[in-house]
Amino acid sequence: MRSFEQQYSKFDETNAQVLGVSVDLGRANNAFAGTNSFSFPLLSDTERVTAKSYGVLYDDPKDSVLFRRAKRSWFVIDKEGIIRYAKITGPGEFDKNDEILKVLSGLK
Repeated sequence: MRSFEQQYSKFDETNAQVLGVSVDLGRANNAFAGTNSFSFPLLSDTERVTAKSYGVLYDDPKDSVLFRRAKRSWFVIDKEGIIRYAKITGPGEFDKNDEILKVLSGLK
């Protein structure tokens, strides 16, 4: 999420609305967002409805470390609600903002 903040102006230029979504409690999200001075909202999905709907919830109880956590993922959703870009990675992996910005610029 920090990389989105670092390049927030580029996302803003594409008229994109950046949202962060986390399964953590609101208090934890507020502290994390405040510490990092995010320019975009960080939403809490404590019921894991969004994570489950997008297929990014670790739901294997055998994996005690990640169980009920969200996978690191990125989505670009157009104005009609169609997913134009989706990437799901493993823990510690990151996506390149350039790839997302390229998709966004093609939506204009």
